[in-house]
Amino acid sequence: MKSKESISEPGNVLNRIKRGLSGYVSYLAACEMNQAFSEYVLYEPILRILTARGYTVNCEFPCPGFPKPVGGGDCKKIDFEVNGHGQRFAMEVKWAKRARLDVGQDHLKLAAFHNAAPASRSFLCAFGRKSHIENISLVNGKFTEFGVGVYADFRITKYGCRIYEISLG
Repeated sequence: MKSKESISEPGNVLNRIKRGLSGYVSYLAACEMNQAFSEYVLYEPILRILTARGYTVNCEFPCPGFPKPVGGGDCKKIDFEVNGHGQRFAMEVKWAKRARLDVGQDHLKLAAFHNAAPASRSFLCAFGRKSHIENISLVNGKFTEFGVGVYADFRITKYGCRIYEISLG
């Protein structure tokens, strides 16, 4: 029996992102692309999956509640602002290089997004080696896992993806 999250939006698209990223990065590893691995490698497949499912997406969206710094520099940005299917949500993406992941800045930005649009939702996508993702510890932010993690285990390349929803309060 399918869970409600795998059928309704945004659960459907988030599950597709978990599956897609795990397989995509395993493919890149088979192509010897490991030197290029960072969270930015994940943006393009996430964008493709979201738009293929009919969502409108803004990448590097200026984070509400954080004005541009006086004296120069960029304002804080959210990785993805997503609209469609009666949904509006923000997503921050993190490549976990170890099992302990500092998500403090991500939590601040996602909470600010939610405060500016109270009917919206906010998610954190954590991706990395299966050994890091399986027992990941998120520090400096409150999140609840959304659905279950997805892992691509092809003996040599083992990657996983987990998505969390922000916990406010």
